[in-house]
Amino acid sequence: MIRFPETPPALYPPLLIRLPLMRLSRQLRDQFSQHHMRTYGRKNGFISKGQSERLRRLLPLVGLDDTARIDASLFAEAGPIVMEIGFGNGDFLAHLGRSFPKWNLVGIEVYLPGVAKGLSRLETAGVLDRVRISQYPAQYVLSEQVPEAALHGIYINHPDPWPKARHAKRRLIQKDFAALLASRLEPGGFIRLATDKRDLAEWMRDILDAEPMLENTGGAGGFIQREPGRPFTKFERRGQMAGLDSIFLEYRRKPR
Repeated sequence: MIRFPETPPALYPPLLIRLPLMRLSRQLRDQFSQHHMRTYGRKNGFISKGQSERLRRLLPLVGLDDTARIDASLFAEAGPIVMEIGFGNGDFLAHLGRSFPKWNLVGIEVYLPGVAKGLSRLETAGVLDRVRISQYPAQYVLSEQVPEAALHGIYINHPDPWPKARHAKRRLIQKDFAALLASRLEPGGFIRLATDKRDLAEWMRDILDAEPMLENTGGAGGFIQREPGRPFTKFERRGQMAGLDSIFLEYRRKPR
């Protein structure tokens, strides 16, 4: 069992001052970035000195390599396994850890500065012992590392919209990926998605509605209301400032 220093269970506190930031060093990128699987999007960014230190200290403890089997054996205590694909800076993943103390969590994020910030939030929230982190593409993780029916739930919050028509094939939700997601859920398991882009919401809905293993809990062609107690993440607040409201979807794996 991995043992971590005692940390207070309080909510991650908002920063009242700006911490001095530095660009992620080549040394950290070489040591901790995964390089042998192609991904799209940002590759570098800025982190604080404390986040850099936590990355060095904590990622070797909770990070998963590309051969790990993602199942109950990863965790000290048995419990439902819930995954967040693209956890950004870790705000929502930390919220899940605080709100659902019986859940074991797997976070997927390929952006290394996001991983560093997420580790800081998860340690501060006191939930890191129930979290494992992968920096590999979600398609690979689900197809090669997650057994069928192993997950209780999957969250996908604000995936990259890839708004240009020629880039639509890069969107995360595609027909084959929808079938893969569904196959990794236990019967009755959920997929919950959020976006503030209407065209992306409709794209995801149309693909997931067509997946025979899934049922839209909002009804065919429908969306759902915001979950009670769901936090507004930094990314979501940024969208609100631009006049964009989030749209939510939920699907359940049908009984076999």
